[in-house]
Amino acid sequence: MSKKLWVKVLVAALILLLAIILLWGIRTRLQKKPVEKSSFLFGTLIRITAYGPNTSSALEAAFREMSRIHQLVDAEVGELAQINKNAGRSPVPVNAELFTFLEEVFQLAQASEGYFNPVIGALVDLWDFGYQGKGRLPSVQEIQSVLPLTQSALVKFDPEKQTVFLPQAGMKLDLGGVAKGYALDRAWEILRASGVRGALLNGGESSIRVLGERPGGGPWRVALSHPRHADWIGIIKLNSGQAIGTSADTQRYFEVDGRRYSHLLNPYTGYPPADLFAAIVIAETAFEADLYSTAVFAAEGREREEYLAERGLEGVLVDAGQQIIMTPAVEKMLLD
Repeated sequence: MSKKLWVKVLVAALILLLAIILLWGIRTRLQKKPVEKSSFLFGTLIRITAYGPNTSSALEAAFREMSRIHQLVDAEVGELAQINKNAGRSPVPVNAELFTFLEEVFQLAQASEGYFNPVIGALVDLWDFGYQGKGRLPSVQEIQSVLPLTQSALVKFDPEKQTVFLPQAGMKLDLGGVAKGYALDRAWEILRASGVRGALLNGGESSIRVLGERPGGGPWRVALSHPRHADWIGIIKLNSGQAIGTSADTQRYFEVDGRRYSHLLNPYTGYPPADLFAAIVIAETAFEADLYSTAVFAAEGREREEYLAERGLEGVLVDAGQQIIMTPAVEKMLLD
C-alpha cells in the first residue's frame, strides 16, 4: 500500500474515531440531562425528576403504577372501599397485593405503639379532614363516641380466605398516611429496574425518595422546610434509596380562637397534638418514612427523640416553641 493511501486510511480512521467520541459525548450528556414528569395523585402533586437510559418510558411506567395504586387504596372506590362499606356486616375478599399491604401496614402500626392507626377513618371523617374537607371542630362527646371505632386490634385478617373484616359498623380504614409512600416506592423500583441512573421522587414535598446520584454527581440534596418560616431548616444529603417523610401542621388545618387544628390526629385522644409543628423522618423506604413521621407527630406526651432512637430512625422535630431538634446522624447529613 502506498504512503498516500496509508495517510488517507489513517485520516479516515481518525475522523471515524472523533465522530464516535463526539456521538458518545452527546449521548452521555443527553442521558445526564434530567427529564421531569408530574401528575396529581393522592390529593397532591407527584413530581419525578430523572436521568439516564430509557428515562421517558420508565417515567411513563412509574406514573401508571402510581395511578393503579391510587385506585387500589382509594377509600371511596375499589376493594378498600368495599371493606369500609361492609364494616359490621361481613368479611371482604381482596387481592393478594392489598391483603399483603394491609398486613404490613398493621404490623408497622403496632410497632409504632399505635400512634399510626390505619383504622382512624371514622375520626378523620368526624373532623372533616378528607381530601375535599375543610375541617370542623367536633364536640368532646362526638370524639368520645367515635374513638371505639378506631381500635385496630379488632380488625380480622383471614389468610386462608384472604379476607379483611371490620367488625363494627362505622369503622373505616384510612391509608392516607402511607399510600403515597407505598406508591413512590413502587415507582422507585420501576425506575431502578429500567436502568434509570438517578431520580428524585417528590410526593407533594412531604414524601421524597432518591435513586442513584444527582446529575452533577454526588448525593441528592433536599431542602428541609421550616413549618413557620420561609427559611430552610437546612439542606440534607441523601444517598441512593433513602427517603424522607414529613408530617406538619401546614397543609390541612383550620384555626379556632387562635389555635391551629391540623389533620394529624392523636389516635388515643382524638385531637391533633398542640406541642409540635413538624416531624421529619429519614428511613430506607418512603412507606416507612411516611408512616413513622405521622406516628412521631401524633405521639403527644411521648419523648419523641427517644421514640426515634428506639426504632433506629433519624429525624428532625420542630416543637411548638420553634425549637429545632435533630438526631445526631441528621446533623452529619446536613450541608455545611
